[in-house]
Amino acid sequence: MGKGKEVAANYRDSLLRPIPWLESFDIDGNVLDVEHKWLIEAFNHACLETAQCPSRGRQAVADFDIIGLLAKHFADEEHLFDQLDYPDSIQHRREHDHIRWLCTPLVTAPDDDIFAHSLVQARTGLVEHLIRHDLGFKTHLLHRDGK
Repeated sequence: MGKGKEVAANYRDSLLRPIPWLESFDIDGNVLDVEHKWLIEAFNHACLETAQCPSRGRQAVADFDIIGLLAKHFADEEHLFDQLDYPDSIQHRREHDHIRWLCTPLVTAPDDDIFAHSLVQARTGLVEHLIRHDLGFKTHLLHRDGK
């Protein structure tokens, strides 16, 4: 058995468990939610492909342009922060930087083990970010709108 197949087995359980989109993740019922769903779908697909063959997972990251999707999403979100004078925007931007850092090995990982581990970490980090920080932004939006 080739090294790539053995390495992916270390993370196989996590790679094979897609993160479901939950309605409670919705933030604005608009662009941010579409981008969040697309990112989760892209990460889930890359994880499933990596479980089968790490090189296919790397190709999925490139095909979906996960790094580009994240950059666009963060820019859209941060633009909205500026428009709404979001009081927690500095901390939220730092969290975006953390997700970028988690995703760096997706394009730089020297071997399949690091790639698979990094992919699981990045997807988990994105979901945790959504729950811990984006839902806080949702609370701000609801409060601003008197809800």
